[in-house]
Amino acid sequence: MVKVANIQTKIKIPKSIPEEDLEDLGADIVEFIRQRTESGKDEDGRAFPRYSESYKKSLDFKIAGKGGKVNLTLSGDMLQALEVLQTKPGEIKIGYNKGDDEAGRAEGNILGSYGGDENPSKARRFLGISEKDLNKILKKYEP
Repeated sequence: MVKVANIQTKIKIPKSIPEEDLEDLGADIVEFIRQRTESGKDEDGRAFPRYSESYKKSLDFKIAGKGGKVNLTLSGDMLQALEVLQTKPGEIKIGYNKGDDEAGRAEGNILGSYGGDENPSKARRFLGISEKDLNKILKKYEP
């Protein structure tokens, strides 16, 4: 089980990418994940599970002016807090550090727990990237 302490993922990249490009590559990956998530798609390009009826009736939902499309942007803070945590040849780590304000919200979405037990049918896995999408981004960094 993933703990709120560290909601992170490591993305394998070619070791041939120069170290001076790793931060920019990481930023491009994070931005891609933000945009994909805001469009309502998970890490595999599928639509997120729908909102629960209780959430649709909540004050938070009404105040945010939400519609039917799930895009994980109640306030936008969770996606803005997503960051590049570490780069090294062959790997970029992205996510949230222990103690980040948005780590709990990210965990709830990724696990479908939302303060309770994990529920895979409610999980909204956004913290990752498909090999196909990564390869599109990597073309910018090929020697």
